[in-house]
Amino acid sequence: MLEKYRVAVESCGRCGKCIVGEAGYICPVQQHTGGFDHYVARGRNQIARAILDGKLEYTPELIDVVYTCLGCKSCYEQCGLLDHHTGQPAIDETKITRAMRVDIVREGKGPLPALKAVDSNVQKSHNPFGEPVEKRSAWAAGLDLPKTGDTVYFAGCYASYRNPKIAKATVAILKKGGIDVAYLGEDEWCCGVPELWDGNASLAEELIQHNVNALKVAGVKRVITSCAGCFHSLKTDYPEIIGKLPFEVVHSSEVIADLIENGKINLDTEIVKTLTYHDPCHLGRHENIYEPPRNALKAIKGAKFVEMPRNRGNAWCCGGGAVVAVAFPDLSKDIAYDRIQEAKGTAAEALVSACPLCENSLTQAARKDKMEVYDLSVIVAEAMGIQI
Repeated sequence: MLEKYRVAVESCGRCGKCIVGEAGYICPVQQHTGGFDHYVARGRNQIARAILDGKLEYTPELIDVVYTCLGCKSCYEQCGLLDHHTGQPAIDETKITRAMRVDIVREGKGPLPALKAVDSNVQKSHNPFGEPVEKRSAWAAGLDLPKTGDTVYFAGCYASYRNPKIAKATVAILKKGGIDVAYLGEDEWCCGVPELWDGNASLAEELIQHNVNALKVAGVKRVITSCAGCFHSLKTDYPEIIGKLPFEVVHSSEVIADLIENGKINLDTEIVKTLTYHDPCHLGRHENIYEPPRNALKAIKGAKFVEMPRNRGNAWCCGGGAVVAVAFPDLSKDIAYDRIQEAKGTAAEALVSACPLCENSLTQAARKDKMEVYDLSVIVAEAMGIQI
């Protein structure tokens, strides 16, 4: 699969803009692995080129390096080589990395053991945690959500199994705003993000086909999800793999901001706190959604909003992306801790994100510093006076 990206790989001139940019150092992984080039985009491209030219093969050591990439797309944001047709950066390291991982799996050399366990869980119970299938819809008990309708809420695995307050808050906000949502329940499977990133392309496609078919059966016209990873996979990865989808995909932050702007919901319950916002990579750099979450936070009565120095396209990753949190947990925690220290530097009392994985990674890193970490839907529900 790497051959598909040969032109991009060979285009890299090793200029170094993927190392240091306008907001300082670019790659979180490189900064936590000694600063060596093989952990940053220009070095990864040299490795990819050598593999394409038959000068290198995938050894265990090299495979470890390939699986450290967070897929945060920060290097893409800074890349100075532009495509003359699109005006966008010509080298997308996330696509190159994913292609390498697919090739590693096809050669029978991957994914890494911890990721094989995740894939096994997904195959057996349709979630990466190995939790019982019937537990997926436990958060929706008593909500009487139909399984069919024009608008379906796609909760995702983290909100279903690890932080159900996110799913409950999102549905409560949507209902309060006059949006009737359906929910697939146990027919919702993992969106496939772990497999899209660990190289198990066949399992990823199986999950994609199932979810699309289930959504078609539900008669959906619009899918709303509060997970940035699910959002990016449904909106961008799914069509790239199986073609145009017969429904729209939107992130809950877009819907919430729209409901506020149109007076459909009111955030009248005071939250007297200083808040800052962490841009999830899959929502921000991957999908260019930056303002809706900020607009929602600025509408909270009594709250003061401050920005971290690295924000929007320059935002630092939470450390959990592209299955790095599973494969290299210590590296992931160190990167998340960096972000918490940056948030502390703003004098914010609480850090808000719009992705359950980011919320999970940052919550663990924030424990030492006793900083509150919220998902956007949860703090908005609180500002609406909704008890979750």
